[in-house]
Amino acid sequence: MKKTFILLTLLIFNSIYSQTKVTTDEHWSAYAISVQPQNEETVFNIIDEYFSEHKLDDIRVMLFSILFADQSMVEATHEIVFVGNSDSMSKFYSPMNFTTEWNLFSSKISNFIDKTVWALNGRGLASTGPDPTEVVYPYEQILNWGPERDIQKFRKAWVELNKKHERTDRSAVIFTITSSADHKCGVVLRYPSYKAMLTSNAEYAKNNPSWQKDWQTYLKENGGGQITRNFSRILLKEW
Repeated sequence: MKKTFILLTLLIFNSIYSQTKVTTDEHWSAYAISVQPQNEETVFNIIDEYFSEHKLDDIRVMLFSILFADQSMVEATHEIVFVGNSDSMSKFYSPMNFTTEWNLFSSKISNFIDKTVWALNGRGLASTGPDPTEVVYPYEQILNWGPERDIQKFRKAWVELNKKHERTDRSAVIFTITSSADHKCGVVLRYPSYKAMLTSNAEYAKNNPSWQKDWQTYLKENGGGQITRNFSRILLKEW
C-alpha cells in the first residue's frame, strides 16, 4: 500500500468512526475487491466523493483495506461493507435505486477495480464489549465457520462468556452468512489499535486467571466447527 494512502488513513481516524450496536434487524452485504496499488487512492477518492454527496438513508457504508488474509482471500485488497435494517437494505437494492448518478459511479469505479473476489450478505446476531459509538475500532479480525457450526450454541456461549468477563479492550459482533455454502457464520473482533489486536487477548488472559477456566468451558459448548476463513482489515472510512 502506498505510504500516502496510509498517511491519509491515519489522519482521518479520529473523525470518521460512527459504528452502532447490533440490533434485532441488522443486515449487511460485503464485497471483496482487488485493486492495484497504483489505483488505491483513486478508488478511495471515487468512493469518498460519491458517498459523501449521496448519503444512504439508515445505511452505513464502510471501506476497509485488507491487512492479512488466508488463501481464500489471496486476491482481495479491499472490502466494501453496507449495514442497515431490512427496510433500508431493501430500498438500497431496489431497481429504483439505480439512478443515473449510481450508474455513473459504478461505471467510473469499475475502471480501477481488477475484479470482485466475492460478494456476501447476512445478518448480525449479537454484540459484546464496549459501545463502538464511543470508542474507535479501526482494526478488525474476522473469523468464519462452515455449516457444521451450531450458530445458536455459538452465540449463546460467546455472549455468556463475554458478559461474565466484560472486556474494555475490544468489541465483537456475531453474524450469519446467507449467501455462501462454505462460510455460514462468523465473528468480527474489533480493536482500537494494531497493538491491541496483537497483544490484548494474551494480556487479558494473563491478568484474569478465572477467564481461563471459563474459556475452556466455552470451547466445549461453542457449537463446534472448523474455521473456514481468517483475515484482518483496517477501516479506512465510514459514510
